[in-house]
Amino acid sequence: MSDMGLSIAASGIAADTALIDTASNNLSNISTPGYAAESVNLAPEAAFGPLGVGQGVVVSSVSQLGDMIYAAANVAAQGVQGAATQTNQVMGSIESIFPEPSSSGLSAQLSTLWSDLSALSSTPNQVGSQQAVVGAAQSVAQTINSSFTQLSQLSTSLQQQVGSGSGDGGTLAQVNTLLAQVAGLNVSVVAGMAGGQDVNALIDTRTAAINQLATDLGVNTTPGAHGSVTVMLHGVELVAGDVAQTLSSTGSAAAGNFAITTGNGVNVNPGGQIGANVAAVNSTIPSYEGQLNSIADSLATKLNGLQATGMAANGDPGAAIAGSWSGTVLPPFFVDGGSSTYTPSSPGYDPAATIAVSPALLATPSLLATASAPGPSNSNVIGQATLDGSNAQAMAALATASGGPDQLYQTMVGALGTQAANASAAARVASNLATTAQNTLSSITGVDQNAQEIDVMNAQNAFQASSKVISAITMTFQSLLAAV
Repeated sequence: MSDMGLSIAASGIAADTALIDTASNNLSNISTPGYAAESVNLAPEAAFGPLGVGQGVVVSSVSQLGDMIYAAANVAAQGVQGAATQTNQVMGSIESIFPEPSSSGLSAQLSTLWSDLSALSSTPNQVGSQQAVVGAAQSVAQTINSSFTQLSQLSTSLQQQVGSGSGDGGTLAQVNTLLAQVAGLNVSVVAGMAGGQDVNALIDTRTAAINQLATDLGVNTTPGAHGSVTVMLHGVELVAGDVAQTLSSTGSAAAGNFAITTGNGVNVNPGGQIGANVAAVNSTIPSYEGQLNSIADSLATKLNGLQATGMAANGDPGAAIAGSWSGTVLPPFFVDGGSSTYTPSSPGYDPAATIAVSPALLATPSLLATASAPGPSNSNVIGQATLDGSNAQAMAALATASGGPDQLYQTMVGALGTQAANASAAARVASNLATTAQNTLSSITGVDQNAQEIDVMNAQNAFQASSKVISAITMTFQSLLAAV
């Protein structure tokens, strides 16, 4: 009986040691991302002998706390947060390109142009007034150029941030590494479980990889066979067992057809940070580029039209009224950079990138068409100097014109402010939801410091009790031997 008693007490010590080790491991990993608290599962040894006395306790397994539903909700929340956070950053970057209201913004520069044109209408033959208008127009054109360039650079930067999927340090390359890691961990977990090994650390590592995939790509998971997991992206399997897809990017920001595809050519609809970048490259940024083109078109076509139908203070005519005039014909107000004409926006052509004040007008500001064409309402004559400033005033009136550059710009800036505010609010909501999902999951799977410390104390007390049992049995056995 003494042998059985020693064996029973020893089994208690072994169980208590496992409890202490597990609780200590939990406490050590209290801040480890993706760690799920472990729990020792004890089972009684079967009774043996004629008296039916149990043989002690055995550690049947060390399992992890978990909940599939809350784990799936947490993964989904991480994907939503990744997308919302990145979208908010993109909208913030776009807002910084259009600093409104400010003295350096396009709105203030347009206001200066209209004000200078209005002043010119009162003094159409003054060189200073002419130069002020041309200088203001040049500032407007350069700001439009710069804004368009910054939008294009942002688009290219976001595409580079995603990367090609291989060897460039982009987010997509990181995703491919994580997908391969999950597939490899699937193999290790399945093999370990089949061999009766402790695979909890492997599962923790896999969970952390999946959470990062959710943030980057917006994936979801389903349980696979024998402890493996399947990683999905809107119905497309990215990891199944030990097989992982390799993703790559196709298209370009310039063409607006940036996309993510699997190794076998299936286009996927990414979420997370990558999905936000793809949407920005293909939709959001081109939308603002298109609106900037419309502003450039309105500015150039309306002022060029008035320039062509008017006269300079010295009598030189615009192109539309020159007829057989053999003298100087007024140049356009705005042209495409490096050209003598202006081309409105069309597929594949972005005038906001190139709009510029006519070089001839920059060189000779007196070529501004300040006067109206000859007509019944005036005494203007082509070739004769005039102090008529009505055409310059008509140019200044574009400040309030329906469909004019100011109206188009204010509409764009207003929509941008709303979209940016919505993105900021969505990011806050997504962050709160992700925190709630993580906290809910942690309340089930996380490490409760107080509970673990209590478990350690209880296990220590039990360990000491088992040790005393062994000591008592040993002393009793020794006393019996001495009495014989």
